[in-house]
Amino acid sequence: MGFFIRPLRRSDRRSVRDICVATAWLGEGGDGHIPDDWIWAEFWTRYFTDREPQNSFALCGVGDGRVAGYLIGTSDVRRFDRYIPFLIPGIVLRAIRKRLIRRRETRAAVASMLKSIAGGEMSISPVMVRDYPATMHIDLLGEARGRGYGARLYELFEGQMRSLGVAGIHARTLSVNRPISRFLGNTGFALIARGPIGAFDHIETEPIEILTWAKSLR
Repeated sequence: MGFFIRPLRRSDRRSVRDICVATAWLGEGGDGHIPDDWIWAEFWTRYFTDREPQNSFALCGVGDGRVAGYLIGTSDVRRFDRYIPFLIPGIVLRAIRKRLIRRRETRAAVASMLKSIAGGEMSISPVMVRDYPATMHIDLLGEARGRGYGARLYELFEGQMRSLGVAGIHARTLSVNRPISRFLGNTGFALIARGPIGAFDHIETEPIEILTWAKSLR
């Protein structure tokens, strides 16, 4: 099957959320790694599909038009950060309705995440945000991988950021996700920071680091 790339549409929202869940952990499903599919998709995709779709792109199948991948991004990550508090009430309500906190694995996931946040493991320095304000997430279903579509999606995003006069782009990955690290290196990103992250200690025995990559557009 061939694919083509087009700007993301608001009608792609459901497809983006489904792909986000289907690729939640190292490109595969999130069973045992994420506490709830809806919460995962809500946190990672809603801002981009609902508030800044103009800087995102969809990979679609020729003929049926089915979305098989996407790049969702923002020209300034601070807008995403400011949006997160608006998601919290819905996420909390979901957790209550689904009685998620009663599950042992959910409690472990929440405890690990809160510990990681409190320890500042996920924070980004103001200087880095100033110099590399844009960020993006790329997810492709299996049939679309290994064919250069990720690079083409990124080229479109970088071109969009250059046209907006954005100073630079950053991306954050986990050390266990080696394919995305290779991808970023091949597209001109430099690894500028790394540090331990305990948010996944409840599911992974291998020590994990969070890696920060950056590319200047100046």
